[in-house]
Amino acid sequence: MIAGITRVRNESLIIDDTLEHFLNLCDHIFIYDDCSTDDTVNRCLAFGDRVSVIRGDVWKSDRKYENTRHRGLLLDIVKWQEYDWVLCFDADERLVGKWPDMKADGYKFRLFDGYLTPENSEPYKSGPLEDLPRMWGPECREILMLFRPEKASYRVTGQREPIMKGDVEVCDIRVKHYGKCLSVEHWEETCDYYANNFPEPFKSKWSARRGNAIHTKSDFGKTLYKWGDL
Repeated sequence: MIAGITRVRNESLIIDDTLEHFLNLCDHIFIYDDCSTDDTVNRCLAFGDRVSVIRGDVWKSDRKYENTRHRGLLLDIVKWQEYDWVLCFDADERLVGKWPDMKADGYKFRLFDGYLTPENSEPYKSGPLEDLPRMWGPECREILMLFRPEKASYRVTGQREPIMKGDVEVCDIRVKHYGKCLSVEHWEETCDYYANNFPEPFKSKWSARRGNAIHTKSDFGKTLYKWGDL
């Protein structure tokens, strides 16, 4: 059985589509809500007994530490409930590709960033996120997202990936990351979030990105592609 884990804050816009997508892959999803001020929690609870929400009661400014702590809490719950696998994802990600054979202890997926461009800059409002026309950068990050819970731990501040004991492989799953391309407004909110709440080098990097939501190249200066051409 597979448990999904994710931490969220103010994801009301996309959370319905997120849960619909990942409930096709997970038997149950455990969510840490980081003091949302919108109706994220109520939308999660509307999915019934396949979704559990742990609510944070105090929003703390040490984001790198808190992000790791939240994932560690969720992983501990999954271990206690004795699930076979954990799928750790963010609300703005969608998975594409063939599921691995599950013979290793963990699997890395390749994550690609989507971008707003002059031709495709309309804001996301509702519906399947994957129907949103966007361009994609060719750069990818290999991120450990699927793993056996008993082999994993979150101990290092700022961890997206767990520390693993055992064999880890890169598999054929691709991740479409929409965090940079939901809308111009969301881009600016993301810039402010990292610039105001994270240390260097994140602070300077995201400060410099303010006002640059619309792209003709990736953030790393590379040509953008349609997903099917990537």
